[in-house]
Amino acid sequence: MTGSYQRLQATYRGRLGVGVGVFVAVDHLRRAGRLTAEQEALYLDIDDWFHEHLPEPDFYADGNSVGAVTWFKTPLPTEMQTRVEQLCAILATHEVALDVVHSDSPGVVIYEDDYQIGVIPAERGEPTATPAGLVLAPTSAGSKRRVAASSIRHVLFDADGVLQEIPGGWYAAMEPYLGDRAHEFLHKTWKEELPSLAGQADYMPLLAAALVEYGVGEAVEVVYADVWQRIARSEESFAIVDRLRRNGYGVHLGTNQEKYRGAHMRKALRYDDLFDVSCYSYDLGVAKPDPAFFTEAARRIAADPSTILFIDDNTPNVEAARTAGLTAVQWELAQGHDALVGLLARHGVE
Repeated sequence: MTGSYQRLQATYRGRLGVGVGVFVAVDHLRRAGRLTAEQEALYLDIDDWFHEHLPEPDFYADGNSVGAVTWFKTPLPTEMQTRVEQLCAILATHEVALDVVHSDSPGVVIYEDDYQIGVIPAERGEPTATPAGLVLAPTSAGSKRRVAASSIRHVLFDADGVLQEIPGGWYAAMEPYLGDRAHEFLHKTWKEELPSLAGQADYMPLLAAALVEYGVGEAVEVVYADVWQRIARSEESFAIVDRLRRNGYGVHLGTNQEKYRGAHMRKALRYDDLFDVSCYSYDLGVAKPDPAFFTEAARRIAADPSTILFIDDNTPNVEAARTAGLTAVQWELAQGHDALVGLLARHGVE
């Protein structure tokens, strides 16, 4: 089969709804630690060569928010074709199935250079199950050599106090309903919330009963939306997340949430689109500071715990992560983002 454009892609679909490209498929193996030393060295050489000789599409500037994919123009120059075939050989040794797809019209073209086009795909499917042992995650367009040489390859972020906050704080958010009893009420409901953080109870009926007990007349859905879903993202934190991803690190979310607030973060705030792997306590079945939370998070990231740096504003959580074998640091928004950048640098994370 022939066509003006060619795409070499694995038979499993990533979050863009298409088969992941050959470069990304090999990088999934690298992130999972499945490449031999020789294969990783070859991959990094090829990656650096393409980074030098293949222009970077402009849609990667914001992390590819449009969900575009690239297709090679045919025929490929010999020096490119040879290196692509070497990547295909790496996949073959790990039994990762590959399709070579040809098309004259693969989608809406939004970018073009001498060697490739970037398109909005004509069709997308649902992401498929992650092949066993792979880290299914976006990869950066830049060189990954520095990350490969680092002992830290992944950064796991807490949410509240690190990536987001309640404007004015929880107590201020609850005061319109309970005045000076807001502090007492929240500490009561937070204690009752603990089983739901581990997915073992439904928090909403508990909250509804507490509101009735304290004489609050508004519906539980109204109060929940006004207080629990009053979330302000820290754009500076997310800018660091984006920079880490573009530098080749895995970026992941590790947060204690019951299912309703977790669903709001995943869907309304679209956090699942911003992280490679999202670890919500209600989904994991265990909450911080239980070290089992971090053991399960590392399993889902498909990485050795020692290669993961965890950032949290809560000291017991940091200590639990260290118990589970992760590198962990305490940091909160009030300390400022320069301090966070310094902590990352101290652990060799650029």
